[in-house]
Amino acid sequence: MDKEKTSSAMPREKWSGKLAVIMAAAGSAIGLGNIWMFPWRMGTYGGSAFLLIYVLIVALIGIVALMGELALGRRFGKGPIGALDGILRQKKSALGKWIALFPVLTTFAVTVFYMVVVGWIMHYFVAAFRGFAGLDLGTYFNTFAGTSNAVPWHVLAVIITAAITYLGVKKGLEPANKILLPALFVLLVVLMIRAITLPGAIGGINFMFKPNFAALSDPLTWFNALAQALFSLSLLGSTLVIYGSYLPKDTDIPSAAWYTALFDTAAAILAALIVFPAAFAFGVNVNSGIPLLFITLPGLFAQMPAGILFGALFFLLVVFAAITSAISLFESAIEPLMDALKWGRTKATLVTSAAALLAGLPLALRMDWFTYWMRLTSAVLMPIGTLIIMIMIFWVYGAENMRREVNHGAVVSMGAWWGFLGKYVAVIGTLFILVAGTLRFTGLWR
Repeated sequence: MDKEKTSSAMPREKWSGKLAVIMAAAGSAIGLGNIWMFPWRMGTYGGSAFLLIYVLIVALIGIVALMGELALGRRFGKGPIGALDGILRQKKSALGKWIALFPVLTTFAVTVFYMVVVGWIMHYFVAAFRGFAGLDLGTYFNTFAGTSNAVPWHVLAVIITAAITYLGVKKGLEPANKILLPALFVLLVVLMIRAITLPGAIGGINFMFKPNFAALSDPLTWFNALAQALFSLSLLGSTLVIYGSYLPKDTDIPSAAWYTALFDTAAAILAALIVFPAAFAFGVNVNSGIPLLFITLPGLFAQMPAGILFGALFFLLVVFAAITSAISLFESAIEPLMDALKWGRTKATLVTSAAALLAGLPLALRMDWFTYWMRLTSAVLMPIGTLIIMIMIFWVYGAENMRREVNHGAVVSMGAWWGFLGKYVAVIGTLFILVAGTLRFTGLWR
């Protein structure tokens, strides 16, 4: 494909096969949402109750929505702007492109803070080679994140992600996912084994799995578990629709969705089985919030044999995971520019990179601004964008119409229950959790 020219008549890039589809979707899903965000949210919002609710949401909402977004992209051969325009033009309305702007813009808003965290991870990877022994890790994090020291790493994160994304689907995204994901899981398992064998690690395991029924009644637990599940599965209202638009018509979408959810949930639980046993072993507060990963794990590496090696391997793993997800976030901004404005990939990539870099600079420099932006976009705006896409899929286009698209090429077809889950559990359930969580967060529900 000529990266400098696009038109409606030009063929769209496609994934090379089923494995590439699964690896791409899993690569998009598995990232900092699993390894950084999942543990601190779980530590802050209910422990085992959060985990239980998270798994329920993935099973009853996440997988169905995942299939729907992939099928939507494949059906119209476009990202969210083209797909929603296609749906509403069938109903004699030209509002589809405008409605799609909200999920597209919220996905970009997520990209802005995400690139700042990718920069943090790259810094810690380099720092791991010096070792963390003797450092006050809480102070170390606070003297880096939210200061001018973080800016060069933010710039580096944007440049590397843009370079991989620029290469396109087959040259950039497929090779990156095929190489990075297997290495990610191997390193997770190795570090999990080391963490759960530490003295005192049983406290972390109990925290994860001992029932905490009181937290089940707190809307904030459900609210954050929903936000985490949607973020972790890349159900941002844009990304998976775009990835679906690259699918060959005979792709087994249900299989790809199930594998993606399985790998994603496994990665999150493996990360938690590293972080929480280490936190209890070394007396770190599991309610440390955003810095939890950056305090807990370096403490583990500083006090274990071959800690420098394990530290470098772990942060290398997180760099891999972060970049695979960052690639999908960049693609979520690049594809709408190529589709709606008919830009080439070069121009779209440069504009996206510049916007992410400039918008992220204030967040890299101020931790309070970063925290506000991250919470607003990932917990409130992003789920609303996802809800808009789900309403368009299951209610406007029609659950039965979309089920036929999902079943095209499927080895195991989805029955009528799939549409019921989509319309009444995914859409209505997401709406209820969002409303209840927002009321609880603002203090209107006590």
